[in-house]
Amino acid sequence: MRLARLAAFAAVLSMGIAHAARADGPFKANGLVILMTDYGTDSIYMGIIRGAILAKHPQARVNDLTNAVPPYDIAAGAYLLVEAAGEYPPGTVFVTIVDPGVGTPRKPIALETDNGYCFVGPDNGLMTLVAEKFGVKQVRELTNKDLWRAGTTSTVFHGRDIFGPVGASLASGVPVEQVGPALESITRLDLKRSSVENGMASGTVMRTDPYGNVITNITSSDVKTLGIALGDSVEVTIGKSTWTAPFKRTYAEVPEGERLVVVQSAGFVECAINKGSLAEAIHEGFGAAVTIRKAK
Repeated sequence: MRLARLAAFAAVLSMGIAHAARADGPFKANGLVILMTDYGTDSIYMGIIRGAILAKHPQARVNDLTNAVPPYDIAAGAYLLVEAAGEYPPGTVFVTIVDPGVGTPRKPIALETDNGYCFVGPDNGLMTLVAEKFGVKQVRELTNKDLWRAGTTSTVFHGRDIFGPVGASLASGVPVEQVGPALESITRLDLKRSSVENGMASGTVMRTDPYGNVITNITSSDVKTLGIALGDSVEVTIGKSTWTAPFKRTYAEVPEGERLVVVQSAGFVECAINKGSLAEAIHEGFGAAVTIRKAK
């Protein structure tokens, strides 16, 4: 079921969130390689890509952001990546792979951001939102085969043969400039942003979490613009479902089984049921249209 598949990934920062602080000087690797893929949480492909990374840089510290991005869902991966990446220190290399076009002319790239990160993966829109949030310092095509896995390059496993080894090389201290020639731009997805108009905030569902909470891209700033305060009643529409629920600080402020609206940890509006699954109750998930307004 699509809702279950989407439960593992996170929401996106909206257009109104400020860029992170810029880093001075060139990218300075800290040895961390963080993986985000749609390979699955219990997949031999994860073991293989980790092996390829460690073969290139045995001292690399390899960890996972998540490998449960819904298969082939580039937009979902972009949303997850931008929320979670900012928790890591400057100098982190992110190997990001949601790549239904593997083996086609889409470019393999490295994106260095203004705040000192480096993202390695396919140029298919997956990096749209981290580029927007963290700023673009430079983008390069991965053409230096000395940094790739030795031997034959598969047409269907660039994670093992290109992205993992190049990420490992960058984590070992190889300058970003050595991965290949500079590119002027990256591919960007056309993603919906939240907006406020005529007393209503509009947006979209970014994810559902394992508890069945529904996280939107409507921001805490949008809530303030609407004049909604703690304790107010909020009219919510998600997909085809409309209801009214109180705006609260915590889940426990409503009785068990009742609906509420909160601002979640990354600053986005979340609709929930205390100790229940709103996602199952309304049968809506990623991409569903959302509106909220102060109830009359």
